[in-house]
Amino acid sequence: MKRRVWQRVLSLALLFAMTIILVNPVTAQAKTKKLKLPYAEFNIPQESYIESKAVTINKTGNYKVQLGKSGKIYSGFIKFVVPKTKKYTFTYNHLRAKGKSSCLATVDYTVPTGIEDQIKNLDGYSKGGYQNSYPFAYRIPGKKGRYNVASRKVTYQLTEGQVVYINIYNTHTNTRGPKVTFNLKIK
Repeated sequence: MKRRVWQRVLSLALLFAMTIILVNPVTAQAKTKKLKLPYAEFNIPQESYIESKAVTINKTGNYKVQLGKSGKIYSGFIKFVVPKTKKYTFTYNHLRAKGKSSCLATVDYTVPTGIEDQIKNLDGYSKGGYQNSYPFAYRIPGKKGRYNVASRKVTYQLTEGQVVYINIYNTHTNTRGPKVTFNLKIK
């Protein structure tokens, strides 16, 4: 008799659990990884220097990035090692500086040339008069419209194993505070 009661209780618990799952399905959310980039000079086009400063990622996904700082300049490198051959979209958004500071962040894409310590710009885009770099976001707290660019995207056809150096820098002198952050999605 006790065994039957126990089986019924377990059956009801299982039925209840399955009902909850069907009514409210579990959804998987992409986990956001944090990247804290050490400060790196943005105008030194030498592969060995970039390699010594870059934070390496080899997966697509969502990243919350914090730029390194020296004086009033924020700058850092990401080394993206392409996991497989396909088109990749890089989306930048939610640029923020501490407090009420304005900020203007720019991104450059470069690749190794195969010649010792040399890199070259990755061709394929031109925005706002810049050849191979462009402001991905401009934020002035309290202003709306053209002052606050919400998001920028750039797409490249990349091959497996290819190395792409992504240099992000904010040279806007009104930026104050200990950090500049933004979100990066690689898809």
